[in-house]
Amino acid sequence: MRSTRSTGGAARHAGAGRGRRWRRALLGTLALSAVAAPAISAGCVAGFDPPSLVDGLRVFAVVADKPYANPGDEVTFRIHVQDGLGGPEDGSRPVTVTWFGGCENPIGDDYYGCYPEFAELAGAFEAWQQAGDPTAPLPALNGVRPSVGDTYTITVGKDILEGRKPPASGPASGSAYVFFVACTGRLGPVEDQGTGRAGTFPVGCFDSEGRRLGPDSFVPGYTQVYVFADERQNPNPVVNGLELDGAEMSEDFAMISTATPCPIDAEERREVGCNARDPIEECRTVTIEAMIPEDVADPDPDAKQKALKEIVWVNYFADLGDIDGGIKLVSDASRGYLGDHAVTWIPPAEPGVATITAVVRDARGGSSVVQRLVRVE
Repeated sequence: MRSTRSTGGAARHAGAGRGRRWRRALLGTLALSAVAAPAISAGCVAGFDPPSLVDGLRVFAVVADKPYANPGDEVTFRIHVQDGLGGPEDGSRPVTVTWFGGCENPIGDDYYGCYPEFAELAGAFEAWQQAGDPTAPLPALNGVRPSVGDTYTITVGKDILEGRKPPASGPASGSAYVFFVACTGRLGPVEDQGTGRAGTFPVGCFDSEGRRLGPDSFVPGYTQVYVFADERQNPNPVVNGLELDGAEMSEDFAMISTATPCPIDAEERREVGCNARDPIEECRTVTIEAMIPEDVADPDPDAKQKALKEIVWVNYFADLGDIDGGIKLVSDASRGYLGDHAVTWIPPAEPGVATITAVVRDARGGSSVVQRLVRVE
């Protein structure tokens, strides 16, 4: 279904927000990060590259310094992105991240309710870039201008809670949406194909010859910040580093951890057949574990049982080798902190430097990212 067009104040104040309070999402390949699947299959079926393998352009997370904000607050977002198809030795592809903000409380409180205004703003931004006049004023949506870079700051509208009615339980709330586009080419408009409830994401990524690029080179997405009438807050979950086989991994490149290459190459690990070799049994694997404190989970402010806490989990990623089981639950709502959230990493067959990434998330939109390097030799 084509999304309903909304403009100005209608986009800022429509909808009651019922049933969508805890949703905070990213589009494109970020959806893969929520899949819990083993990296290696030595059974009788075909194997596939796991979601934890960074083999293209990947956005791990967009971290807001205030996942929950108050009216008038400044909120800064930082994107964590890696291009698995480029590297220092091979020559990295240029990756540009463009941000678009200014949409608050869209009709239906759905992200695609922002699409019409987002499309207009993106088109105006493209025209501004093509004009080549840096002194010309940037286009804006509700006073918020687009920007290019790893970070983006918006100011939440002072009237974001105006006209918002509380749901059956809990306080009234509003939300501010921010869209991002990570692209290795140039941005361009995309016509709505009219398929699906959300419709077509209105911006695409194109190469120098005008050919539209795929998900290996283009990651679109959105994130949102919630505002509650009772001024509740939600700090991002804490992660203090990574451990390899129980030893803390250093941030100093001269002191990074080491691992032994696995003699089974990537192609052989994906072989079909019951007699496929099992790299977990035949290779010298290592354990990777995010250093997450026991008090990482905050109390759930809407829980009827006061002892309940928010759910926290961690996703692991690697640009070389394989991770067996890329997602682990860290803290359960009723059981609390779970001690073991380590995963097994199977190093690649060839020597090199691998990047290991862990993204810790809570169920209320908070996230934190930590990365470390491993030298395979």
